[in-house]
Amino acid sequence: MSTSRDAILTRLRDNRPDPKAHPLPPVARLGDMDNGQARFENSLQILGGQVLERQEGDTLATAIARRFPDSKVICSAVPDFEGTIRIEELGTPQQAASVDVLVVRSPFGIAEMGSIYLSEAQLQDLNSAAHLTQHIVVILSAKNLTANMHTAYMDRPEFHTANYGVLMSGPSATADIQGVLIRGAQGVRTLSVWWED
Repeated sequence: MSTSRDAILTRLRDNRPDPKAHPLPPVARLGDMDNGQARFENSLQILGGQVLERQEGDTLATAIARRFPDSKVICSAVPDFEGTIRIEELGTPQQAASVDVLVVRSPFGIAEMGSIYLSEAQLQDLNSAAHLTQHIVVILSAKNLTANMHTAYMDRPEFHTANYGVLMSGPSATADIQGVLIRGAQGVRTLSVWWED
């Protein structure tokens, strides 16, 4: 038995124009990448994020140990950092809540907003990990910074290929009507960036 809803949806599907026959108009490029890394760091810090300081001889592991000395469960979502557990070993989304530090690589960042992008490709289909872990350390290359949302949408294929994507600009934050700001009330408590060489 077909409903009115089914009939309407069928007509819409049957009469949908071919997107290839109707290309999008050209979009003006807005913004520039002057001082892209400095702009990114400034925006990140305004929103409560931070850059992991690199001291002489530091590796990512030593920088994490210095920044998060009490962390026991360090989850790696990248092949070149070991951690204490691999993201594949987290069986359910709920298990991400037991992770102290998640290490993940972002394919790009947005300089204007200090944002990093993550999708199911980086989180290995455990999207909750980016929100339930206590702290997130993001490996990012300055070569993969883009000026703003306009350039990110136009130049980055991840926006068009991912089923899930999130832009994060610092840790979770909330404020009440009196303007009291609390960071990490819901979601990650800190977001740190490690610049990849």
